[in-house]
Parts: sequence; C-alpha cells; structure tokens
Amino acid sequence: MILDTFRHRGVKRFVFILFCITILFWQKITVFHEANPLPIIPADTILGLLAQTNIYLSVFAEISLLLICSYCFIIVLSLYDILPGRKYLAAILFLCTVSVFTDAQTIAGSVCALVFQMCAFYNLFRTYHSGQIKSPVFIAAFFTGISIMFSFPFIIAIINLTAGIWIFGIMTWRTIISMILGLLTPFVFLLYFFQLAHHDINLMLYAVENNFNNLFAGLFDFDNFSAAFMGFVFVVTLFSMLKVSKYTKTIQRMINNLFYFIFVTSAVITVFIQSMQSYGIMLFGISTAYLLTRFSQLVKHKWIAEFIVFAILIAAAAYSNRTLFFH
Repeated sequence: MILDTFRHRGVKRFVFILFCITILFWQKITVFHEANPLPIIPADTILGLLAQTNIYLSVFAEISLLLICSYCFIIVLSLYDILPGRKYLAAILFLCTVSVFTDAQTIAGSVCALVFQMCAFYNLFRTYHSGQIKSPVFIAAFFTGISIMFSFPFIIAIINLTAGIWIFGIMTWRTIISMILGLLTPFVFLLYFFQLAHHDINLMLYAVENNFNNLFAGLFDFDNFSAAFMGFVFVVTLFSMLKVSKYTKTIQRMINNLFYFIFVTSAVITVFIQSMQSYGIMLFGISTAYLLTRFSQLVKHKWIAEFIVFAILIAAAAYSNRTLFFH
C-alpha cells in the first residue's frame, strides 16, 4: 500500500524522496533559462552559469535545492507533530504538483524563496502558546523579506503572513510593527551592500522598480494536461477539506485554517496572475500536500486516499517524463 510506505522509519523515506525528485525533475533541470523579470538575487542565472561549466554539477545543485526545500517542509510539519507519521508523503505530493507546472528551469529562485518561506512558517507556528511573540514574528517577517529577494512575486507572501498572525490570534500593534521591521531589515542590509559594492544604491532601487512594473500580467496559459491536473488536485483538495475541517484540536484548527487560506489564494494567483505563477504554484503545492495528507490520516475508507495519491504520483511522473515516450 502506498500510504504504508511512509510509516517506516530510517533513511528509506528520505532516499525515496531523492528518487522521486530525480524522476520528476531530471529532464527539466538539464536546461536553465534566465528568469524574467530579473530577481534581486538571481539564483536561476547563477545556476545557468554553472550549467555552462558542468551540466551534471548544475543538475546536482538543482536537485539539492529541491531536497533542502522538501526537508524544510518536513521540519515545519514536525512542529507540534502536525502530520504524525506521514510528513514524507506531504513532501512527495508537493514535489509532484510542482513538477507538473514548472517549466525548464526557472524555479531555482522560487525554490530558494520557498526554503525561506518554510522558515517563516516555522517561526509563525512557534508563536502558539509562546511568551515570546514579537521575536518569532520579526524572524518570520525577516525570512519572508529574504524570500522576496530570490523571487519577487513572493511579495504576496506578506498577505499570508498577516493572515497567519490574525489566525493565531496575535494581531496587535506590537506584532504589526515587528512584522514591518522584519520585512524591511533584509532590504536595509542589501542597501548597504549595493552602496559598498557598487557605490550606487540606485541599482537596487531600479531592480525593485523593475520587478514592481512587471509584477502583474495576464492569465497563465495552461496546456490541456496541466489544466486537467490542477483541476483534479483542486477538486480532491476541496473534497478533503470537508473531512479535515472536523479536526477540533486548537493548534491543528489554526494551522488548517492557514492552509485553507493559502490554498485558495495560491490557486487564484496561479490562474489569474501570470507573473506570480512561481509563487502560486509553490504555495498551491504546499497547501494541497498538507490537506491531502491530513485527509489520508482521517478518512475512514483508506482506498479513497490511496487512489488520490496514486493518481497524482502516476500523472506527475508520466507528464514530467513524457518526452521519453512522445517526440
């Protein structure tokens, strides 16, 4: 059984994640393209230069980024034992969703940004029953600010961070100030860097302005399979929410509500704002992975969860490697 695979302890599950990354992304990460608009920290461009030197080294670097991102997701889900026993399943479902929607390869910046977003979520969750609220909020906002540098569309994550503070019941003027200071702090350091390295802070201001000007665009142009895949994942996730919403434990209910919000907003962003699709896809994958994994734990008829997980795994692997069979 697929779900039973993730109950075993040890390194087997981690090796399985590495295997899935390789299957889902190997063809996609052999060619790098420059992201548009240019991010403040151009991770895609850096890996593109690495690809010109040694293609296999660049593939290893990209797989390592995805592995780090998956591991950070697992760490977040380990806090308060959010998904006991099936955290690795959530990581696999996330990788499957991302592999379908990402093109060849402008996701390095998005993956780096998501790593810092995971750090932000971790610190946000730490505020539950914590006597120190301002410090975790500041750190969460600080990591969000860094994620924006890697992928500017992640600026919308500020909305998710604000929603999380409200859902966790810690919305006060002190936490709002802490959040604002945390968001601005990385850019202050970057301002000093541009001044020291280039003696011209206008370069950073131009980069920010350029990203703002290119932030909003038209609808995302899905191909037929991607549209069908997203529709299927969206429908089954909505179905799973009916079961997940019955969870009564306070911390679980708060986290569920946060992922509900992320799920809805990320789906809207992915479909309607083309330039923010990298952010939308990453957060859509994270939220659906969490909700479907939670559903697999709570559903009475396990075969339903087995079918959903199997369908997503097969569809993602087949589509990601379609050029092996169709030319």
